[in-house]
Amino acid sequence: MNDISVPDFKKNLGQRIKQLRLGLGLTQQQLASRMGYKDKQVVNRYEMDGANPTAYSLMQIAGSLEVSLDELIDFSKLDS
Repeated sequence: MNDISVPDFKKNLGQRIKQLRLGLGLTQQQLASRMGYKDKQVVNRYEMDGANPTAYSLMQIAGSLEVSLDELIDFSKLDS
C-alpha cells in the first residue's frame, strides 16, 4: 500500500465498506447483525465518520462482507 494518511485511510475504508455492503444488497442493519451487533450505528460510524477499526474489527468486517482483508482494503477498486 502506498503512503496514505490516517484520515484518508479512514475515509477510503468507509467508502469501501459501503461499496461492498451495497454490492451484497445489505442494509447497514443487516451488516451490523452479521458482525454480531444489534445496532447499525457501528456500521454507520465506519461508513460516515471514518472510525479507526482494530485488527479484529477489520477481520470481522471482511468476514461479514465475504471478502479477504486484502480485498477489503483494496482502495483501487473504489468507484471514482
